[in-house]
Amino acid sequence: MLPLGTGLLLTHPDRSPPQSADELLDALASTFSQVRVGDPFSDQTQMGPLAAERQRDRVEAYIAKGIAEGATLATGGGRPQDLDRGWYIEPTVFGNVDNHSVIAQEEIFGPVLSVIPAGDEDEAVRIANDTIYELNASVFTSDVNRARQVAARLRSGTVGHNAMRTDFGVSFGGFKQSGIGREGVHEGLHPFLEVKFMILQGPPDGYEGTAA
Repeated sequence: MLPLGTGLLLTHPDRSPPQSADELLDALASTFSQVRVGDPFSDQTQMGPLAAERQRDRVEAYIAKGIAEGATLATGGGRPQDLDRGWYIEPTVFGNVDNHSVIAQEEIFGPVLSVIPAGDEDEAVRIANDTIYELNASVFTSDVNRARQVAARLRSGTVGHNAMRTDFGVSFGGFKQSGIGREGVHEGLHPFLEVKFMILQGPPDGYEGTAA
């Protein structure tokens, strides 16, 4: 997920509350440590630089904050040693993250992922909903029925199954401080419409027998 857009997407999930936190942390660290960071114009590159120096500075400040708050730095956290030009940062994964810490609660807009342990499904849902941002979420399970049940409990504008998903055929928007209203399709038209009511004493021609 993180190499897409170097983590600079509003819809990127950056909180992962699994039951098998240690196993997931090891798998994520192994995977993201192998991401090829480099020239965005190269076919071999999987993740390019950040948009600006100040953005890299911002991401590095969050990484330092995560370490200071006691999270486990599983991989990344620095600048690629073989890239001395451009605003690059390594794909970074933190484990044992406190859900009330800064890196768990604020939007970093960089390739930083937090793994937050959860004791069971109910706690995982509570953790996922304990944020002021609710734009996009994901549920990972091989059981589509369970995915549907958990997704219904998440306060998020869009919930993907086994991936960060979106679709141009559905409206776009979130809950809480992720915005008010929706963009696209029928829901996106509502802010541009004006509703008018006509209250008559009886049904006009052609409306006989219709519901009041």
